[in-house]
Amino acid sequence: MITIIGNDVRRGGAKIGWVRANDVYNEDGKKVGYFSSNDIYDTNNHKLGYIEGNYLYASDGHKIELDDIRKEITGGSLSDLERAAVRLLLGD
Repeated sequence: MITIIGNDVRRGGAKIGWVRANDVYNEDGKKVGYFSSNDIYDTNNHKLGYIEGNYLYASDGHKIELDDIRKEITGGSLSDLERAAVRLLLGD
């Protein structure tokens, strides 16, 4: 499970990254991607997924309910798009 504390992203109590503005960074401070409108991109501007309705559609063909993402990524005040970006960019 991933927990959001402020802008920090933690797994098992260890900081694995953070969100700043529309950008997602890993624990080393390297930008790993960003989100814009309803879309999520890596740092090479490849679209990794998008939100439509109550689902995240990932470029690998997975369709994930936003409710499941909310259960997997708890805490903080991130939007569904921000949580989905964390899921795609820093998730398992």
